Amino acid sequence: MKLETWVSIASLALSAMFVALMISLYNFLIGPGGSGPQQVVDPQGLLGELVSISGAPAVILAGIAFAMSRAFGTKSGGLLLIAAGIVMIAGMAVTATMVPRIGPQFFVPGIDSIPYVFVAAGAGIIATGVILLIKTSRRTQSLDDLR
Repeated sequence: MKLETWVSIASLALSAMFVALMISLYNFLIGPGGSGPQQVVDPQGLLGELVSISGAPAVILAGIAFAMSRAFGTKSGGLLLIAAGIVMIAGMAVTATMVPRIGPQFFVPGIDSIPYVFVAAGAGIIATGVILLIKTSRRTQSLDDLR
């Protein structure tokens, strides 16, 4: 496999990790019976940590995979990036539905907007994957024309 395919796999894995961590955080903030966690917690610090550990790197790696193969495209990389975008959009849609159940004491800036930011990022990742697929099919067609 090519390096850009491995980078696309890493983007997919980080997208899945980000979604799982965000759903876990929001579920933790909702707490048992909707009463919130029974411990002292800094939601804003946790949110920043999750975005910087997995959310932003997933988007950055998608951009790197695109930059590595933008001239000729790659089918496997494009499909993996489309899957990463779908995972991110679906996970952030679930997370957005959890926001209203978070108690006011844990409602910090960004907790309601981060899911929507990463829905847009997921759409961008899908677009990147589609561009790579289109370039791959164009390259194949032009090679067939030369034969």
